[in-house]
Amino acid sequence: MNNDQNKSIQNELNQKINTSNYVAAKVDNNQASQDQKSQTENDMIAYDGSNDNFQNDIQKQNHKKMDRPLKIFGGICIALFVVAMIFSANSSINTSDAAKDALTKKVSTSLAAGTILLANDENIGQQDYTITHQYDKNNTKIKVWDYAAEDGDYVQVLVNGSPITDAFMIKHKPVEITVPAVGEVQIKGIRDGGGGITYAVRYDLNGTSYFNSAPEGEFNTYTLIRE
Repeated sequence: MNNDQNKSIQNELNQKINTSNYVAAKVDNNQASQDQKSQTENDMIAYDGSNDNFQNDIQKQNHKKMDRPLKIFGGICIALFVVAMIFSANSSINTSDAAKDALTKKVSTSLAAGTILLANDENIGQQDYTITHQYDKNNTKIKVWDYAAEDGDYVQVLVNGSPITDAFMIKHKPVEITVPAVGEVQIKGIRDGGGGITYAVRYDLNGTSYFNSAPEGEFNTYTLIRE
């Protein structure tokens, strides 16, 4: 084989080697570019995640800042409500001379129905009454309420020995009941909520309130007589 042929073969081999090296380098470059792209995407995802966490933290802090004044305001409202309830309970007790006179005599023509005389139940004794009047109608109204503590006392109203109401709890707000203008009206103690069953009853036919008490199972009789 002459020198020219050897050179030609050698050149072809060199070209193939160069081509292979070029392809390998290109593949390496492409792989490197792909790896760099993947790393960039991962970095971006990680950044977005951390950014979301950062935003969530900011939102939580903002919510806490907004909730704090609301909680403080709510606490103030509750405190004011409690104080108002205490003040209202105390201020609703009538301490006038007329109220003191009613506690002594157990009768009043000046105090309105629903008047509260005591903060707690006190046994002032029980009493029956005979009420003479000139009321010309067949029926009249009575109003029954608790003039002391609302502690779960129950009473029942009877006429001539027969119940005309179910047992009901007496409260500061009067319960209005229609009864005959002539006959016997009984108010019977049903359940003592504590301290005795204290009640008041006002008769429209003579404009008078009676402050009384009725032990469980016993009753007070109001005999109504037309003159």
